[in-house]
Amino acid sequence: MPTIICPICGRPTERLIEGMCEECYLERHPVVEIRKFKVLKCKYCGALYVRGRWIRPSKERERALLERLMRDNMEVKGRVDSMEVEISGNSVVYRISGLGTPHELIRPRRFSVQYVAEVAYDVCLDCRRNIWGSERGLVRIKGFPEELRDADIAKIEALLEHIAFEIRGKNWGSIISVEMLGKSLEISTTEPKLARHIANKIHEVLPSDYVESYKKIRGRGDKEVYHYTATVYVITVDEGDVIRRGSSNYLILDVGKGGIYAVDLDSGRKARIPLYRFTEEKTERVGRGVKGEVKNGVFVDSSGSVRINVEGGREGAAYYVEIGDRRYLVTI
Repeated sequence: MPTIICPICGRPTERLIEGMCEECYLERHPVVEIRKFKVLKCKYCGALYVRGRWIRPSKERERALLERLMRDNMEVKGRVDSMEVEISGNSVVYRISGLGTPHELIRPRRFSVQYVAEVAYDVCLDCRRNIWGSERGLVRIKGFPEELRDADIAKIEALLEHIAFEIRGKNWGSIISVEMLGKSLEISTTEPKLARHIANKIHEVLPSDYVESYKKIRGRGDKEVYHYTATVYVITVDEGDVIRRGSSNYLILDVGKGGIYAVDLDSGRKARIPLYRFTEEKTERVGRGVKGEVKNGVFVDSSGSVRINVEGGREGAAYYVEIGDRRYLVTI
């Protein structure tokens, strides 16, 4: 006879599994978990995007690739006995059955699930090259000293939309692809001048530095053909950040196209670091200052929640900075 009450559902049970009855445990720990995914397919050649690359399957191999997509996005606590794959219009229907259990105290049971994946259409790299031409320009966009932030990526994407509208009707070539590589972007183009225009535009809009190079790829009669590459380093520090360069710690006062304005925390000396110099030396963000005001010998932050006695400090707007056991007050 059941003698224990499940604290979750209130039903009597013979034992608890991690503090709940078997049914409650199964509700919270299903045997099969499927992460939401789409089937990405080239609208021209039918290639499928699987594990980071485009694969053009034969009729016989398409089902195997679709199965691999499901297995990459599925976690099963047990075994899969069968997987049916049905392509229906703009969706792929999966029917999966097998045997499994989420816990050693629960007897294995048969399961059957169905999942419908939407088919999204894009253009694979081979078809892009066939339609728009070979790559002759490449722009790599990275963050410095840290990775690109979501806000930086959003600004770059908006800028690319503007450029695509701007070059319509001009003989500047086309954008072949925009690829996310971790937190970096790579943009390939059919013409060097379009890649250079993109690098310049990003440099104009975002505080950044960039390096560029040309490489001769072939001659076409009397005309030489070049490939252009640019690497843009978007500055990923803000006012109030504390950075370490070499043996010195700096508080960032402003970031703009004219450079980085900062103060050396140990010497108190203010400096302007040109953007092209800023990216030349190893830099790391080590903290952030608290902005506030010194009044009557007391530092108070802008929200009023931090109050620190700073006898002898000059009154007015200031930053309070802590790095390890060292404390600084920087008036601005």
